Amino acid sequence: MFLSFVSVFNLSFVYSQAVNSPYPVIFIHGLNSDDLTWNTTLSQISSSWTMSSDHTLSAVMNARGGDTTNYIQDVIFPDRDVSGNYVNTISNSSVYAFNFGNFWNRNNSDPRIILYNSNTPGSNQSSSSQSSIYKQGYALKIFIDSVLRVTGASKVILCGHSMGGLAIREYLQRMENGIHKWWIDPLDLTNGHKVARVVTFGTPHLGTNVSSIPFTTIDFNSEAIRDMRYSFNSANAPYLFSNTENTVPSSYYNADINCNGIQSDTITGLSFNTAENTLMPLPQNITYTWITSNYLGLGTDLAVPLSRQWIYNGSVSSPAGISDTLLTNKNHIQQTGDYKSIIRGLDEPDNLNYSYELSFGKTYAGYITLQSKGITSDTDFYNVKFNSGGKITFQLASVNAGVNGIAVLNSSGSVIVSKNISGTADSVSCYCNSGTYYFRVTGNSNQNTNFNSYRFTPSAIPSAGLNLTIAPEGLWNGIINISDTIKLYLKSNASPFFTVDSAIAFTDSSGNGLVNFIHAVSGSYYLQVRHRNSIETWSSAPISFTNGITSVFDFTGSQSNAYGNNLVYKYGKWCIYAGDINQDGVIDASDISSVENDAVNGLSGYVQTDVTGDNFVDGSDLSLTDNNALTGVTSVTP
Repeated sequence: MFLSFVSVFNLSFVYSQAVNSPYPVIFIHGLNSDDLTWNTTLSQISSSWTMSSDHTLSAVMNARGGDTTNYIQDVIFPDRDVSGNYVNTISNSSVYAFNFGNFWNRNNSDPRIILYNSNTPGSNQSSSSQSSIYKQGYALKIFIDSVLRVTGASKVILCGHSMGGLAIREYLQRMENGIHKWWIDPLDLTNGHKVARVVTFGTPHLGTNVSSIPFTTIDFNSEAIRDMRYSFNSANAPYLFSNTENTVPSSYYNADINCNGIQSDTITGLSFNTAENTLMPLPQNITYTWITSNYLGLGTDLAVPLSRQWIYNGSVSSPAGISDTLLTNKNHIQQTGDYKSIIRGLDEPDNLNYSYELSFGKTYAGYITLQSKGITSDTDFYNVKFNSGGKITFQLASVNAGVNGIAVLNSSGSVIVSKNISGTADSVSCYCNSGTYYFRVTGNSNQNTNFNSYRFTPSAIPSAGLNLTIAPEGLWNGIINISDTIKLYLKSNASPFFTVDSAIAFTDSSGNGLVNFIHAVSGSYYLQVRHRNSIETWSSAPISFTNGITSVFDFTGSQSNAYGNNLVYKYGKWCIYAGDINQDGVIDASDISSVENDAVNGLSGYVQTDVTGDNFVDGSDLSLTDNNALTGVTSVTP
């Protein structure tokens, strides 16, 4: 592995411009709210991550209302508003917001959405933004699927406020008949959810029985309030803690928690005691941050008791090992504008196993933030998949963002190259084979009190490839070519023919081997071939190589493909001469002697003197070596 540092480069992006987040971030609002509640936070974040003008998807969650409680009929996404403007056509963006504070014109033949409207289909019905959490899980599935299709991303990051956090858990946890109800790909039991990270703020993970919230107009008979309670008359509330639907008091508009038109089902809740319900566990390949708030030291944020804003076992956040908590002092209404806490919650992974996947040639932004328990040092991990091998470079710009180091690590987590950062721009580079590599950014949050983002670009120069066909004389028996290792060297095309790069090919039964030359730049090079007991052979002329392109060369097709026509014809193929046991460029008596001695001693196995590759040293090996020695075979080189 060869390393190189690049200390001066031209950044391919303007630092003042917003760039990509590793995965699209979807913000989900809470009860009796809409996407506008995030405006302060989105304004701050959009200075770092791109946010298109078409970043909001708007749903109606109570379309049929009293006609039915079925989620499929109640959740709709009309594509035009009452003025005929298209509204649900999201475009490529790094930041999205969900809005279900809407109603519609109730015209099935020409559905139009009425944005930011709290009307209901009739009396005693829940408004859209106070509809059941079960329906929200279904709607969130549609939104995630839409974002994945528009962006081409492999995953999303979800950030939910209050009830929006329960919508996220509904999406991730709900199972029916052993199948994930809402996942994008329920058959993929590991990654079918397509989520990389979850952040919730002020979410009633363990429920809230609050009967009034200052400065709000909440319908306390709504489906959402029904679902967010932790108890009814001392009995477990079904949605969160499992029970039958008939335990829901008649004061609520309906008891159809799972939105199937039946109001007597037994519901499996999201939680159990103080933790998640293990019958429907949260995925273990996601990291979670539960942001909690103790307003004025009252033990609540005025809507949810502090002890119910997260899930935990004892004093350990749940799921253990992949979740964490942040404590703030904001009241429930203030939380969506607390961008500093939200950015801290969105902190990039500090563990290789949860690193964010990047694409070469794209510019991203990340943050150095204060960690839990007041830890100021922050480590962020990303990964790239390098299919061809070659040179990868990690360019970084950090203007008062707290970065103090960058590094590239191999697939096992060992550092290949690292560098301390003191200026505003720097980079590291390394040559490597195909595989997965990690980028690590380290920093000190004390140096980033203004929550500035750093910008970085991974880039790659793919290696030149070679599809080689070759037949060592001793290994070609007219039917198959015995597989073996061939050493290949690229030589400069002019004297003194310096070695530019090397690779090892393992040939198959047809004599084919595919290799990559990870250090060579595009150009023309002689190809030098060395095999353990064959004569050194060169290509007849320099071969053209191009980064990212696989060249093809076949020694077996013509004698003229080797320098000096130094090939022997055998069973329809041109082969490289066998018998140079000591690899001195001449097949002579010393080689014969080596083979003869080992044959007398009955040597076997993968040994230098086994010229025919049958794992025995005998007369056939001696015959080949002796014949080529008699004809004076030597290497022929430029």
